[in-house]
Amino acid sequence: MAAWRSAMTYQNDVENILLTGATGVMGGRLLQELLSATKATIYCLVRAADMAEATSKIESVLFCYDEERSLKQEAAARIVPVLGDVSKSHLGLQRQVWRDLAARMDIALHCAANVNLIASYSKIAPVNVGGSANMVEFCLEGKIPLMHTSSFSVIGDKLYEDFTLYEDALDVGQRFPDMDYERSKFESEKLMHAAGQKGLDFIIVRPGNIWGDSRTGRYPLTQTKVKGIYYEAVRAIVETGFTFASDEDFDITPVDYVARASLYLAMNWRAHNRRTFNLVNPRPIDWNTLVEQVRDCGYVVRELSRDNYFDALNQGRMLREGKAYSSAFTDLLSMLGNGDYVRDSGKYDTANARKALGGSGISCHECDVMLMMRYLDYAFEKGFLPLAGSGFPLAEISRTVVPRGFMERLYDAKLA
Repeated sequence: MAAWRSAMTYQNDVENILLTGATGVMGGRLLQELLSATKATIYCLVRAADMAEATSKIESVLFCYDEERSLKQEAAARIVPVLGDVSKSHLGLQRQVWRDLAARMDIALHCAANVNLIASYSKIAPVNVGGSANMVEFCLEGKIPLMHTSSFSVIGDKLYEDFTLYEDALDVGQRFPDMDYERSKFESEKLMHAAGQKGLDFIIVRPGNIWGDSRTGRYPLTQTKVKGIYYEAVRAIVETGFTFASDEDFDITPVDYVARASLYLAMNWRAHNRRTFNLVNPRPIDWNTLVEQVRDCGYVVRELSRDNYFDALNQGRMLREGKAYSSAFTDLLSMLGNGDYVRDSGKYDTANARKALGGSGISCHECDVMLMMRYLDYAFEKGFLPLAGSGFPLAEISRTVVPRGFMERLYDAKLA
């Protein structure tokens, strides 16, 4: 594949940028965009023992997206690792170093987050809420604008209602029962608005379910501690060959769209100061369409009723190669259960984002079968999925209940 270059270029006075989360899914792709589309020096806040480890962690994700290493020289010249921790006071830096760094920056792009979907609020909050507060303090110190990465999950339990989350809305009466990650993102957005009253300039972006690059299919399947539950969902469908019917929306938002849109909005923050943008796919597909696309890519997928699927899963009767099938996705399904099933009905308005991006050439790729094929081909190439049509073993449903334990290893990860 030809060396990649961003279609955007920014000629402005932004010379120094602080980026958090450069070793994560979104931050790594945003770093690629920064190196290609700007001339700025990018200071990457990284938790590491030394500069060598920090550089290795940054490049691991960057060159996942840029396999040709076309940006190697730019990376060596313009990336400055900063050994610190967003969850700590003064970002884990000595006070004078923190002050000097704040005085040098022109803008901060905050992508770091703990994305553990089942951890308690007390475990998630230090990074997602405390880290956001620390970034607010940093930006107020330096009198610089902040791009804050939130999530469409701030919709909370309104997800289960006939409800649309508009971009300028935040507190719409939602609650967060067993939704600690979602609550942390909600609380961090509240911090931004409170800081705005103190003079902070900011924009908020709310990505949806971030998938791979729409052009290459690339995604850090092995380079980060978390792959995203959506990739695990596809793997479970493929490996078991089973699914259940559902016409609920299934968001697929390519990472290149999120990165390019976020950078464009950040670079033009004056026109959008203190606004929020839902960076989700404006044309989501549903679960049944996702499954059909997986079939169209050559995989065998059989459909069970929802009750039969969950019963087989929870009773250990979904056997693959003689063993009860277990994965990050199926473990999460088992923990959520089927008895109290509530349909996902929430929608997300994207009018602000579409208007702000108008004329930029930045748009979200349609969730078509060609995009899915690109993703699945890449996943096979990296050993994440078996080859379609290769005769790999599928699961079968046994009549015998097999005892099985839950796996508590699910998603103990930090995208930071």
